[in-house]
Amino acid sequence: MCEQAIGKVRRYLLLQFRKAYVAQQEKNRQGECNQCGNCCELLFKCPFLIKNDTGDTLCSIYENRPKQCAAFPIDTRCLSEVDFDCTYTFGTEPSILQIDNVKSET
Repeated sequence: MCEQAIGKVRRYLLLQFRKAYVAQQEKNRQGECNQCGNCCELLFKCPFLIKNDTGDTLCSIYENRPKQCAAFPIDTRCLSEVDFDCTYTFGTEPSILQIDNVKSET
């Protein structure tokens, strides 16, 4: 629970004072929201989170949600707070090392 509180404060501070970092991370972020709602239940359940009978979650203020909500996840540290259940990832796919045939001169 303490980690989640620190995470909320951290995201707020990043959005206020590290805007370039947040913008870069947004470019690096890959994937789509799977609407699991885990990010909306960090520390406490968001009062705007709605769950229907099938368990799907929706934000009742999605178009006007706070910046912290729209930016989640900012980086892998945020993903660790939701036990990596979020389907977003960061970075690029590992590059494949190419080995060229080199003929030795004999």
